[in-house]
Amino acid sequence: MLSFSYNARVWGLVFLLGLSAAGLQAQTNEQRREMDMVKNSKDYYWGEGAGETGAVAEKEALSSLIGRISTHVRSIFGVHVTDSTGSDVKRAVTSMVVTCSNATLHHTEKLTWGDEPEVRAFCYVKRSDVEKVFTEREATIKEYVKIARAAEADYQIADALRYYYWALMLLTSHPDAGSMTMNFEDETKRLNVYLRRQIETILGNLKIEVTGKQPDRDLTLYLFRISYNSHPVSNCGYTFFNGRNDSRVIDAKDGLGYAEIPGNPELHTGFRVNIEYAYMPDVDDNSAINWNNQNDVKEVLWTMNRVAFKNTIEVPLAFDEAPPTPPAAVAELHTDTLVNAPASAASATVRLADGAPYLPLLGEVEKAIRTRNYASARHCFTDEGYEMFTRLVQYGRGVILTPPDYTFMAFEGTVLARALPMKFSFADRVLKNGRWVEGSRRREFVEKIVFHISPADNKIQALSFALSDAICRDVMKAENNWNDYSRVALIHFIENYQTAYALERVDFLESIFSDNALIIVGRIVKKLDTDNRFITEAVELTTKSKTEYMDHLRMVFSANEYVNLKFANISVVKAYPQEEWYGIQLRQDYYSTHYGDTGYLFLLVDLNDPEKPVIYVRTWQPKPDPNIKSSIGIDGVYNPKNFF
Repeated sequence: MLSFSYNARVWGLVFLLGLSAAGLQAQTNEQRREMDMVKNSKDYYWGEGAGETGAVAEKEALSSLIGRISTHVRSIFGVHVTDSTGSDVKRAVTSMVVTCSNATLHHTEKLTWGDEPEVRAFCYVKRSDVEKVFTEREATIKEYVKIARAAEADYQIADALRYYYWALMLLTSHPDAGSMTMNFEDETKRLNVYLRRQIETILGNLKIEVTGKQPDRDLTLYLFRISYNSHPVSNCGYTFFNGRNDSRVIDAKDGLGYAEIPGNPELHTGFRVNIEYAYMPDVDDNSAINWNNQNDVKEVLWTMNRVAFKNTIEVPLAFDEAPPTPPAAVAELHTDTLVNAPASAASATVRLADGAPYLPLLGEVEKAIRTRNYASARHCFTDEGYEMFTRLVQYGRGVILTPPDYTFMAFEGTVLARALPMKFSFADRVLKNGRWVEGSRRREFVEKIVFHISPADNKIQALSFALSDAICRDVMKAENNWNDYSRVALIHFIENYQTAYALERVDFLESIFSDNALIIVGRIVKKLDTDNRFITEAVELTTKSKTEYMDHLRMVFSANEYVNLKFANISVVKAYPQEEWYGIQLRQDYYSTHYGDTGYLFLLVDLNDPEKPVIYVRTWQPKPDPNIKSSIGIDGVYNPKNFF
């Protein structure tokens, strides 16, 4: 017997395909000819139904159609499909078909005739439309595997687990699940084995070590370091059990995570952490994942039986309460890779600065944040710097996670102090009685703050959100013939760019876009078909002028409590060998109060003057385009060769 939730999803899909029974009549000769043509052709799936109303008859016809597709899927691919318990083959295949219904059944043609209470219906769909869904699903599976492998190599564990798992779930919904393969380093792997092994390997090689604690209102905030194969993770999603219930999903950044435990800290002995790997969609669609262009996997996660993995880590509270030292890999990144430049004229402005004169300044700012007496630090900033600081402390309820271990770097006449780890918390917004009100769930971001200090007057003139260590490593490793000045200029630019969106700095963004910039803006929109029966998703790409784009940003910023950009899988190429022009490709997760998406960002930027960058091209696309071929950067994503 099928469960209630499963039946609800099947009949929910069928119900969406119903039409009004108004205006029914006897079957016409044209309808008979159409039915005979379909039934006698091998190019269609079809179903028939009868009922007291047109809606009931169509529901029966669609149910019959789904059954015929299910039967054909089992026979045409010649595979024995089972669910996760190894039973009920028929239900597993029907689930598989239901997952492709949103993409195919909106092409369904329907015929209805008769008068209530004796109404009949006939519906049909092209077989090629159904088979096309599975072909496209295979391409998505393999795209997800590529993303996951790149993420794992950069210790982006949240992304690696998510895309490995999504690929696995899509694979379970594919008729070729047992035979689909991919080649890795000239070795062919069966994906149904490979994906499970990769997920188990990652989960089995994560380690959590508590490094400190601090009070936070009526809670104790325990700080911990999370590593994969002894290397700090770039990101990793997790929940913790606080003795009463599980927390929301939190994303560790650069090896830093935390758990907030209520009660007397003297009675705390440890806590449980569950590593997030599935990223299941919420029923109310209010989740931490951008589902707008992930409709296929969302349907699969809702419909197919989940594949479960052991993901629990028991964390003891035995730790040294002395201030923790930074992980070795991070220290190496800061001191050896980021700031130790070769002795050349081009890189002479990139050097390690003596941080001692700036520690009292930063200490006052930290105290102001901890006590929430922000005005007490006004004298530490220039006018522009204090405006940015004010926007920062208004950006969610900011909490300093751990005493910082700053690295100081002199660059372009300023000293960059990297970095103060903080978490920012936002309440979700839900629509209630026609009004947006604060909901019960929260969205949290962990960010590291970089302070830009003017040595001349010992004041903070700007600040930015630091890129992850993985992104910095990728930039610093790019193109051996680049000097360190160019690399640091790129990091500096990208950090300022993403921060401008978070702090809603339209004036800054307006200053860095060329007046003649080519700007392609993308958005995922939900549309009804011509009969107003089906909600489908479409990518809407629009070319905007600079003025139009800035007006668009002002509208976005005014409508959202927060905007946050997360970057991964960076690729940077020089557009001109002798000039500081760069093409920057990034996979971007865009989050805001009311909208989110995931896609690929391309920026063509002139960094000849790092303090006055100029963006000439900005494009966004939801996924790599197979028609965009390139020997440089991320294949399928816009690059400089598309514009020169």
